[in-house]
Order: sequence, then C-alpha cells, then structure tokens
Amino acid sequence: MFMSGGIGAIGEAAMSASAGQDRSIASVNNANEIFYHLDGRHVFFDSGTGQLFFVDAPQGLIASTVQSAMAGMRATPVFEQLHLDIHRLFSAARCVALSTQQADAVLVALRLVGVRATVR
Repeated sequence: MFMSGGIGAIGEAAMSASAGQDRSIASVNNANEIFYHLDGRHVFFDSGTGQLFFVDAPQGLIASTVQSAMAGMRATPVFEQLHLDIHRLFSAARCVALSTQQADAVLVALRLVGVRATVR
C-alpha cells in the first residue's frame, strides 16, 4: 500500500501497529483539535452535528468510499476542506455533513474497507 501524496510505501509493521486499536478522543472544542487524532485509516464522526472528519486525498480510500455509499442513496456528498490557520494556507482535515441514515450507511461502508471510526 502506498501513502497518498507519493511519500512512499507504508510498511506492514506500521499498518499492523495501527490496526485493531480503538482510540478515544477526549472532549474537543473545534475541528482543528480533531485533526490531530486522524489518519488515513481512522475517521471521526460527530453525531451531534452529523459531520464526518477525515484526512484523505480527494481520490483516496475514505473519500471514494463516502462517495460510493452516498451514490447508492442517490446523494452527492459535499466535501469541505478545513484549514489550520485563518489565512487558509495549511490544510487540515476534510469534512462532510451526513444525515442520520447517510451516516449509518457511510460508517458501515468505511468499516467494511478497514477504516476505523470514533463516534462522539
């Protein structure tokens, strides 16, 4: 498996070290705090706002899985790029708003492709 962005291959040791571990996210105040807990195989869903936060390229596993799951429901996801700074120079996580039914389908689809989710 290759890391998006052309950085190089991800070693099996690194993949197996992060697989099978649930991480809890303490109370967070904003999307930037969530960003520090995400990776290419872990998303964060805020059930209060219906927002799914993730770090992935537009054509990456998470984004394409969300698009496929939503296409099955005849819906088109609207992805929002979040930034770490007010000048919008440093990209952070991406976010998509989901209804309750969409969230259920998307979270199951992500789990089926090996992506873990933290639900708050």
